[in-house]
Amino acid sequence: MTPKIVLAGFALFALTVSSACNKSGGSSVPAISPAAKQEAAEIFSSRCTVCHGAQGAGDGPGSAGLTPKPRNFQDKAWQGTVKDDYLANIIKNGGGAVGKSPAMPPNPDLAEKTEVVNALVAHVRGLAK
Repeated sequence: MTPKIVLAGFALFALTVSSACNKSGGSSVPAISPAAKQEAAEIFSSRCTVCHGAQGAGDGPGSAGLTPKPRNFQDKAWQGTVKDDYLANIIKNGGGAVGKSPAMPPNPDLAEKTEVVNALVAHVRGLAK
Protein backbone atom coordinates (compact mmCIF):
# COMPACT_ATOMS: atom_id res chain seq x y z
CA MET A 1 0.00 0.00 0.00
CA THR A 2 1.42 3.38 -0.97
CA PRO A 3 1.77 6.20 1.55
CA LYS A 4 -0.68 8.32 -0.48
CA ILE A 5 -3.45 5.71 -0.14
CA VAL A 6 -2.81 5.35 3.59
CA LEU A 7 -2.82 9.13 4.04
CA ALA A 8 -6.03 9.52 2.01
CA GLY A 9 -7.72 6.76 4.02
CA PHE A 10 -6.68 8.37 7.30
CA ALA A 11 -7.95 11.80 6.17
CA LEU A 12 -11.32 10.31 5.20
CA PHE A 13 -11.57 8.51 8.57
CA ALA A 14 -10.70 11.70 10.49
CA LEU A 15 -13.25 13.71 8.55
CA THR A 16 -15.97 11.12 9.20
CA VAL A 17 -15.24 10.93 12.93
CA SER A 18 -15.05 14.70 13.24
CA SER A 19 -18.38 15.12 11.46
CA ALA A 20 -20.08 12.48 13.60
CA CYS A 21 -18.79 14.01 16.83
CA ASN A 22 -20.12 17.45 15.91
CA LYS A 23 -23.75 16.36 15.50
CA SER A 24 -26.55 16.49 18.02
CA GLY A 25 -30.11 16.18 16.84
CA GLY A 26 -29.07 17.16 13.34
CA SER A 27 -27.15 20.27 14.27
CA SER A 28 -23.62 21.09 15.35
CA VAL A 29 -22.98 21.63 19.04
CA PRO A 30 -20.99 24.79 19.66
CA ALA A 31 -18.96 25.26 22.82
CA ILE A 32 -20.76 27.49 25.31
CA SER A 33 -18.78 29.59 27.76
CA PRO A 34 -19.67 29.74 31.45
CA ALA A 35 -20.51 33.45 31.02
CA ALA A 36 -23.02 32.67 28.24
CA LYS A 37 -24.57 29.89 30.34
CA GLN A 38 -24.93 32.29 33.28
CA GLU A 39 -26.51 34.99 31.10
CA ALA A 40 -28.88 32.43 29.57
CA ALA A 41 -29.91 31.20 33.04
CA GLU A 42 -30.64 34.78 34.11
CA ILE A 43 -32.65 35.44 30.93
CA PHE A 44 -34.64 32.22 31.33
CA SER A 45 -35.36 33.08 34.96
CA SER A 46 -36.42 36.66 34.28
CA ARG A 47 -38.18 36.34 30.91
CA CYS A 48 -39.20 32.76 30.26
CA THR A 49 -40.35 31.42 33.61
CA VAL A 50 -43.22 33.90 33.72
CA CYS A 51 -45.08 31.75 31.18
CA HIS A 52 -43.07 28.55 30.80
CA GLY A 53 -42.43 28.05 34.54
CA ALA A 54 -39.16 27.53 36.37
CA GLN A 55 -38.98 23.88 35.29
CA GLY A 56 -40.28 24.59 31.77
CA ALA A 57 -43.61 22.76 32.20
CA GLY A 58 -45.63 25.63 30.67
CA ASP A 59 -47.13 26.41 34.06
CA GLY A 60 -45.69 29.81 34.95
CA PRO A 61 -47.92 32.38 36.65
CA GLY A 62 -48.43 34.25 33.38
CA SER A 63 -49.76 31.14 31.62
CA ALA A 64 -53.16 31.17 33.35
CA GLY A 65 -54.90 33.38 30.81
CA LEU A 66 -53.05 32.29 27.70
CA THR A 67 -54.56 30.34 24.83
CA PRO A 68 -52.77 28.40 23.55
CA LYS A 69 -50.85 27.49 26.69
CA PRO A 70 -47.08 27.96 26.66
CA ARG A 71 -44.99 25.05 25.39
CA ASN A 72 -44.07 22.36 27.90
CA PHE A 73 -40.32 22.03 27.44
CA GLN A 74 -40.33 18.84 29.53
CA ASP A 75 -42.14 16.97 26.72
CA LYS A 76 -39.49 14.63 25.25
CA ALA A 77 -41.69 13.76 22.27
CA TRP A 78 -41.98 17.43 21.28
CA GLN A 79 -38.25 17.96 21.91
CA GLY A 80 -37.55 15.23 19.38
CA THR A 81 -39.55 17.02 16.69
CA VAL A 82 -37.78 20.38 16.74
CA LYS A 83 -34.30 21.41 15.68
CA ASP A 84 -32.02 23.79 17.54
CA ASP A 85 -32.27 26.36 14.71
CA TYR A 86 -36.05 26.43 15.14
CA LEU A 87 -35.74 27.06 18.88
CA ALA A 88 -33.15 29.78 18.32
CA ASN A 89 -35.45 31.46 15.79
CA ILE A 90 -38.34 31.52 18.26
CA ILE A 91 -36.10 32.81 21.06
CA LYS A 92 -34.84 35.68 18.90
CA ASN A 93 -37.93 36.46 16.81
CA GLY A 94 -40.90 35.28 18.88
CA GLY A 95 -43.69 32.80 18.24
CA GLY A 96 -45.23 34.82 15.41
CA ALA A 97 -42.05 34.34 13.36
CA VAL A 98 -42.77 30.61 13.03
CA GLY A 99 -46.56 30.68 12.87
CA LYS A 100 -47.02 30.14 16.61
CA SER A 101 -48.63 32.39 19.19
CA PRO A 102 -47.55 36.02 19.01
CA ALA A 103 -47.89 36.02 22.83
CA MET A 104 -44.37 34.52 22.79
CA PRO A 105 -42.46 37.80 22.46
CA PRO A 106 -39.33 38.34 20.41
CA ASN A 107 -36.01 39.09 22.07
CA PRO A 108 -34.32 41.40 19.57
CA ASP A 109 -31.55 42.18 22.06
CA LEU A 110 -30.35 38.60 21.56
CA ALA A 111 -30.07 38.83 17.76
CA GLU A 112 -26.28 39.28 17.90
CA LYS A 113 -25.73 37.13 21.02
CA THR A 114 -25.41 33.78 19.28
CA GLU A 115 -23.62 32.08 22.17
CA VAL A 116 -26.28 33.17 24.68
CA VAL A 117 -29.04 31.97 22.35
CA ASN A 118 -27.22 28.63 22.00
CA ALA A 119 -27.04 28.45 25.80
CA LEU A 120 -30.80 29.14 26.02
CA VAL A 121 -31.47 26.37 23.49
CA ALA A 122 -29.28 24.03 25.56
CA HIS A 123 -31.19 25.05 28.69
CA VAL A 124 -34.53 24.28 27.03
CA ARG A 125 -33.14 20.93 25.84
CA GLY A 126 -32.01 20.17 29.39
CA LEU A 127 -35.57 20.49 30.70
CA ALA A 128 -36.81 17.38 28.86
CA LYS A 129 -37.82 14.57 31.18
